[in-house]
Amino acid sequence: MRTKPDNFLKKNRALIISFFLPVIIMLGYFIFRQMYPFGKSSLLTVDLGQQYVDFFAFFRRTLLHDPSNFFYSFSKALGGGMLGEWAYYLMSPFNLLLLFFPGKTLTAGIMLLTLTKYGCAGLAFAFLLKKTKMQHGIALPLFSTSYALMGWFIANQLNLLWLDAAIFLPLIIYSLIQLNTQGKSVAYILLLGLMLIDNYYMGYMICLFLVLFFCWYETVNYQNMRDLFKHLWLFVSRSLSAICLAAVILIPTFFSLLDSKGQYTQESISFKFEYQPLKMLSKFIIGSFNFEQMPSGYPNLFIGSLALVGFLTYFVNSRFKLRERLMAFIITIFLFLSLCFEPLDLLWHGFQFPVWYPYRFSFIVSFWMIYLAARALKQNEFPQTWQIGLAALIYGGLIWYVLANIKRFSFISKETLSFTALFAALILIILGAFSYSKTNAKYSKLVSYMLLFLSIIEVSANAIYSLNNLSYLSQAEYSEPSTALRKNSKTLSTKDQSLYRTGQVYSRTKNDGLANGLNSGSYFSSALEKSIPDFFGMIGNPDGDNYVTYSNGTLISDALLNMKYFISAKDGSEVSGKQPLTSLTEKPDLKTYTPISSNQLTKTYRNPNAISLGYVANKKLKAMKSFYDNPINYQTQWLSDITNTSDTVKYFNAVNFNEVVFQNVNQQVNLTDATLRRNDLSKDAQVIFKFTPKTNDSYYLTLGSSLDSDNVTLFLNNEPLKQYSTFRHTVIVNIANNSKNNEIVLTAKFKKPSLWLNNFVLYRLNNKLVKSQLAQVKKQQIKIKHNSQRSLSGEVKVSGHNQIFASTIPYSTGWHVKLNGKEVKTYKIQGTFLGFDLPQGKNKIQLSYWPPYFGFGLLVSSLTLLVLLLGAIRKRFISKKNRIIQ
Repeated sequence: MRTKPDNFLKKNRALIISFFLPVIIMLGYFIFRQMYPFGKSSLLTVDLGQQYVDFFAFFRRTLLHDPSNFFYSFSKALGGGMLGEWAYYLMSPFNLLLLFFPGKTLTAGIMLLTLTKYGCAGLAFAFLLKKTKMQHGIALPLFSTSYALMGWFIANQLNLLWLDAAIFLPLIIYSLIQLNTQGKSVAYILLLGLMLIDNYYMGYMICLFLVLFFCWYETVNYQNMRDLFKHLWLFVSRSLSAICLAAVILIPTFFSLLDSKGQYTQESISFKFEYQPLKMLSKFIIGSFNFEQMPSGYPNLFIGSLALVGFLTYFVNSRFKLRERLMAFIITIFLFLSLCFEPLDLLWHGFQFPVWYPYRFSFIVSFWMIYLAARALKQNEFPQTWQIGLAALIYGGLIWYVLANIKRFSFISKETLSFTALFAALILIILGAFSYSKTNAKYSKLVSYMLLFLSIIEVSANAIYSLNNLSYLSQAEYSEPSTALRKNSKTLSTKDQSLYRTGQVYSRTKNDGLANGLNSGSYFSSALEKSIPDFFGMIGNPDGDNYVTYSNGTLISDALLNMKYFISAKDGSEVSGKQPLTSLTEKPDLKTYTPISSNQLTKTYRNPNAISLGYVANKKLKAMKSFYDNPINYQTQWLSDITNTSDTVKYFNAVNFNEVVFQNVNQQVNLTDATLRRNDLSKDAQVIFKFTPKTNDSYYLTLGSSLDSDNVTLFLNNEPLKQYSTFRHTVIVNIANNSKNNEIVLTAKFKKPSLWLNNFVLYRLNNKLVKSQLAQVKKQQIKIKHNSQRSLSGEVKVSGHNQIFASTIPYSTGWHVKLNGKEVKTYKIQGTFLGFDLPQGKNKIQLSYWPPYFGFGLLVSSLTLLVLLLGAIRKRFISKKNRIIQ
């Protein structure tokens, strides 16, 4: 007598295999590559190592220690709403697995998370095939493994946040079929709603595809116009219901995007092909992926030879009605045009060109191809011999085209092309032989096992060749800096529990602060508000569309931005053994800050000039203008407007170099904005700038965008200048402090035939004057008595007229301010920060944050869920009543 578990295992054996087969394949590869916890390497590479792993650490910290981070965090650059970040990066239910992996073991959790998603993708596709009776038995893992290990999944293994889409897609498709055939709507609404909550970006792509799939499915099953309109109504109304169910995330995220990604929407569209369309054929070859394909490559389309053959034979298979195949062909043409025609490409990406990882929707194309292949290669109904022959001819043409143009494809070798041809030939021979002999029914199971064996080897080979083309962080490269940062964070939180920012002189990534609870001013996210990089660019710090790095502070910006502490890596001479921490920037200004703690690898300093997050400023600050590529003027104007100081006062004074030595370079008298050229292009060229400070003040050098690491290598006193490598606006570099009468030598080595000294100016800061001005500001800073991530309260005393409350909290309509118990209007100052008017005298201030439109979204989602529950209860009641009557 069989027990229930035995029956369950027998009944679902193929589904279980579909889950574990991709897991076993990829686990074997990870063990072979010695990925942690099986060795010294890790899965961290590119954005997974530089961005997502820090978001995962933030996820754990928020859920386990500080839930208020869900709505707002001062670890997001200078502070910002987090709901949009959660919606894009962290709403996957799979992330809950990471709660069991603290500290350096987080990389092991990422491996488990990755393997689980591989398995669930295979299981979801097998579930679709089984429930729709397209395939059964051993054929389920045959197609599901091709799906789980398709080229898109392998290439985007490092983009864990997108992989859920490939898991949800087959389930949503099945629920759509159920909606059309049986009128069952709850599963469709819940699954599509959950996908939109999980990741609205990939969910949007799935929504577009659902329209195409609905058209195809209705064409296949068309009966009459009455049923068509009924199904259309169900599809539209239930899809809108799913969107309403996800409104709690979608509505506030939409308005958040208007300040971030929405600012970069493509305004002009070119009706052109982005590349020669035939080139995408190269992506059906084994191992057709490498690092160069990440920033600007072709769509990842590898699905294995069997799926490709099945897809090709579908269109000439007379078992399917002509109208079905014609509609499928139209949809296929549309999908493939989307992979190369700019307007359609932009449509799938929300009218924004992707920054790296192009054609992110290609998982949908792969799903469509494998789905049609599974439909065509049904057990006991193999394609006819001539159909297989036609597929072989087309496949041969593909191989020939790639071979003829192999030099154009850096990601393909003759070895991988030969393997592809071999697997294709073997699969075609097996299909052709059994089709020709007419023994399909008798030997179909054997055929399935043979095809499964070949497919496993082929998709495994693709995974190995593709992933071997990437380099990965070692476990130590992640764990050692992360452990040091956690120790520093814990030390500071023990010493000082107030609200402040902490500057970094060493770093692992731009999201160190987010991962470790440090308000570091740096940040990297696709949903970063545009005003933040604009501000960083104006104060002389590196910025981009999706990142900022506070690495180039001055005494002025450090103080006004409340950089109360700085953490620096010790010099190699102070460390026993090798120093594993990498310095981010030069910071001689630390000599004027107070050392407060030290450990084996780092030192921590307190900035005595740091000013609170809010302070009283003159009303002139409201009218302050923007200064792009002139950070010296911006910081001067900022401090002067706060204190109502005359415009003639100078904090920075330009200083000449004492000596300039040109080596293999044409000499120039005026250096700033001069273009220097090599005299002999076959020889190295460099310029040596020397100066001796006459005071112990701070000295700063401004560097225009042409002086980044692509064009020049800079040395300070014969050591490589510590400076963030890329910047698009002029930056300020601190090169001396307390160095009176000590010669400073700066060397610029050319990387190209010429070098433009864009905004290349040396400045001396009047430290005494600046500290005097900052002391005035500190007298009227807010005294914070209570604070959390989304609220703070305190007192401030206003002694003069025409004063405002100025803060360095980024402006958002989500911030609500009560002044002496009454709500007041806020406004934006400096194009970035929160400000409001202040009366003279003593004022009590309360600031609280609530995500804009979150309440409305929550109401819509709640009402939608209530309607679904009432509908389910009503349906159950009617069903029970009918049973009683019967």
